[in-house]
Amino acid sequence: MDGAITSPGPARGVYDAASLLPLLDPRRIAIVGASPRPGSFGGNVLTNLTRHYDGTILPINPQYDRIGELPCYRSLADLPERPDCVGIAVPGAQVEGVLRQAAEIGTPSAIVFSSGFAEIGTAEGAAMQRRIGALAAETGMRILGPNCTGIVAVRSGAACNILPSVRDLPMVPGGIGLVGQSGALGYVVFQAMHRGVGFSRLISTGNSCDVDIADLITFMVEDPDTKAIACLFESVPSGPRLLEAFDRAFRAGKPVIAYKVGVTAAGGRAALSHSGMLAGDAASFRAVFERTGVIEVDQFEGLLETALFFSRAGRPKGAGVGILSGSGGSVVMAADKAERHGLAMPQPGAATVEALRQRLPGFATVANPADITAESIRDEALYAECVRSFAQDPGFASVAVLMPSAHGQAAVTRAHGMSALAGELDKPLTLVWMNEWYEGPGAHVYDGSTTLSVFRSLDRCMNAYRLWFDQARKRPVLEARPREHAPDAAAGPSHRLLAAHPPGASLTERESKALLALYGIPVVGERLCTTREQAIAAAREIGFPVVAKVEAAEIRHKSDIGGVKLDLRDEDAVGAAYDAITHAVHDQPGVAGVVVQRMVPQGIEMIVGARQDAQFGPLVVFGFGGTLVEVMGDVAIRLAPVTPAEVRLALDGLRMRRVLDGARGAPPCDIDGFCVLVARVSEMIADLSSDIAEIDVNPVILGKDGGVAVDALVIRGG
Repeated sequence: MDGAITSPGPARGVYDAASLLPLLDPRRIAIVGASPRPGSFGGNVLTNLTRHYDGTILPINPQYDRIGELPCYRSLADLPERPDCVGIAVPGAQVEGVLRQAAEIGTPSAIVFSSGFAEIGTAEGAAMQRRIGALAAETGMRILGPNCTGIVAVRSGAACNILPSVRDLPMVPGGIGLVGQSGALGYVVFQAMHRGVGFSRLISTGNSCDVDIADLITFMVEDPDTKAIACLFESVPSGPRLLEAFDRAFRAGKPVIAYKVGVTAAGGRAALSHSGMLAGDAASFRAVFERTGVIEVDQFEGLLETALFFSRAGRPKGAGVGILSGSGGSVVMAADKAERHGLAMPQPGAATVEALRQRLPGFATVANPADITAESIRDEALYAECVRSFAQDPGFASVAVLMPSAHGQAAVTRAHGMSALAGELDKPLTLVWMNEWYEGPGAHVYDGSTTLSVFRSLDRCMNAYRLWFDQARKRPVLEARPREHAPDAAAGPSHRLLAAHPPGASLTERESKALLALYGIPVVGERLCTTREQAIAAAREIGFPVVAKVEAAEIRHKSDIGGVKLDLRDEDAVGAAYDAITHAVHDQPGVAGVVVQRMVPQGIEMIVGARQDAQFGPLVVFGFGGTLVEVMGDVAIRLAPVTPAEVRLALDGLRMRRVLDGARGAPPCDIDGFCVLVARVSEMIADLSSDIAEIDVNPVILGKDGGVAVDALVIRGG
């Protein structure tokens, strides 16, 4: 019952929360197809509601006068009152008729559990789905599904859901709103309520013929019961709506934690340029998350843990993490994991050290991480005193306690004490349950705590901390996003230059550079030569050393076929290069000659590029380039346009970033100049989004005096 097939639907903004309230917090629910038969969709929904719901339940099935203790009605028209929401559990072919009946009595919302629509891959199923999507647009009825498992609103118990085991769930109110296209995957996360973890609601979108994941995120942004949004999704009905929803969450300060299922590199395989191949599907979603402040987790098992942490952590009040444990081995493990995730581990201040030394035995390690020894096992107060001392240290933004063992009732007592202490601290307290006895003494107390966060993996805990600090660094940059405007004079000439080429055509290197220059991007000039003598004369005038390249719009990767010769230091070398290039490309189409340009002084080879994404619009790619760019892949991808500050932040996350500070005696590169260059390329792709499909500037030679584009390729859009 996992729905990942979506309908594109008409262009629109996200639905406001008020219009979704009857769907997601209904007070009267009608079930068309209600049944006493165990295992049927209608039977499961009815059982789940009667077990949990404090509102009105209205079963509808002409075969029954009563189902259990509830009167059963023949049709929607026979109901004594109008429902807020209609759950539909009938064969797919009957769904449209039921929805029209619901619209006739003024029902504002419906949940379609039935399958047999676009997900089955037939023209008939797709047409049925389009019709009910059109009905939603026509009537204003908000429709969830089809092919969805439904909703659970925890506080009201509105478990309008077809999964049979929902009836056995304890309804534990909490701050995590969980939304996903896969009802099954969402539900397995939701089952954490069995161990005391609280949620605000669970929603499965199914095929999203009308209401989609962007609408539901927006609803949770305004939902006072939801403190953090855990988002599990596969496909996106509308890129602009998803961006709008994520942006609203960011501006409201409500964290969105996302796990994206089914990310592939298919988009990259279809690209034509180096930079286009680097910006595939995975990169597109990562760019969306970076722009909108979404916290992405790369492990399904970390989705709930990270969401719970962010729902309670607030913003860091310090630069590092303090870690304590009663096990020396786990302390060493924590240090390794913290370094692997790039976490700051400042040493405790003098006051903290003194406080710990007064309390701990002489053989304890008073450092960070701190080994408070096995003495802590028999001294119930020791953990609390050490945690409080660490929490008072201004160098620690949070304190993590490692719990590698659990021993009888004492562990339960300690768990209650730690949970109470977490509520008193002004910094987040996390507990890492390292014991393979997942439900050992105290585990249920920690899971059910509303004050501290629990991780069942030291690695996932350190990763969550890294995401937390990264988010704090990004927020000021994202909140202050002044746009880099292109030169006013660029618009007219740019459109005229591009209009001279048909859709899909490549501009020559000279034309591509001319376009870049209009946007204030430094480029290397060149001379087009059609004879050996012209090439030698051009080199003499430019000044040695020079570079020779084939000029042909159809040849997109010139060096791959011998079309580039570098570091030519005299006339004989230029003549020989001209001959070699013309021989290598003699059978290539569209060759206009050979261009000669000055050899740019040695520097760091960078890449800047851009392409159009079908869902999210223009993307910009930047990072370390050259001929091995696809092999190294050390680049960042962001939605365009970007600001220089966003570029700088992204560069700091690349593996080779330190090279730009100077290596082996080389002077540091002009990083600020490169950030401005990238911002201008991003403006170019954003301003000319209807005219340009891809931009590839590779390499940009970056040195101490800025960067210069020595090669460029622009591919016409359309």
